[in-house]
Amino acid sequence: MINILDLGYGNTISIGNTIESLEYQFKYVRKPNEIEDGVIILPGVGSIKAFNEGLNKYGWSASLANYAEPGQNIIGICLGLHALTAFSEESGGMECLNLFHQNINTIQIHPDLQNSNTGWDEVTISRDFLDKVQWQPYFNRSKRKSVSGRVFYNHVYGCKYRGKNSIQINRNKEFASIIAKKNILGIQFHPEKSQQTGKEVLKLIL
Repeated sequence: MINILDLGYGNTISIGNTIESLEYQFKYVRKPNEIEDGVIILPGVGSIKAFNEGLNKYGWSASLANYAEPGQNIIGICLGLHALTAFSEESGGMECLNLFHQNINTIQIHPDLQNSNTGWDEVTISRDFLDKVQWQPYFNRSKRKSVSGRVFYNHVYGCKYRGKNSIQINRNKEFASIIAKKNILGIQFHPEKSQQTGKEVLKLIL
């Protein structure tokens, strides 16, 4: 089952519509006792403060840590990726879930210009990369060895991180487009807004 975390705002419905178009079985979940085995997607548009408050309100922080066991996959999208990191400087700075168990922080991309990284950019994600970071798709429906194409970004804060378990943003390589470690994976761009390329990325990782 694909569980889509629904905190009542953001891009939750858009992600659900995209997953439905790919003919995966999914459900929206508000409380931890509603989740089923498989995959949980953390969508996100807005501030990390509101997102973390929603997680705490329904007791998700401990439940997500427990869900992050072998055989269960967690995928964070945009703000959902930021929630997976150790710390975000947004909203005055706050601790996050740190499910990657690495010193990965979310910072403002253009602090002097106050600009966002918004628009289309190229990305490539390969099955070889997923194998190296030990990511195992739960459904494994895609037969493709890699997906390349333009994807859509819209974010002010990003993960300033570069490692063997990351793929960089093409036009700003100090920041990660994708971070993965075993059964935890975060995506900075919006696959639900990235047309066919976004759908192919989802099929590759789901």
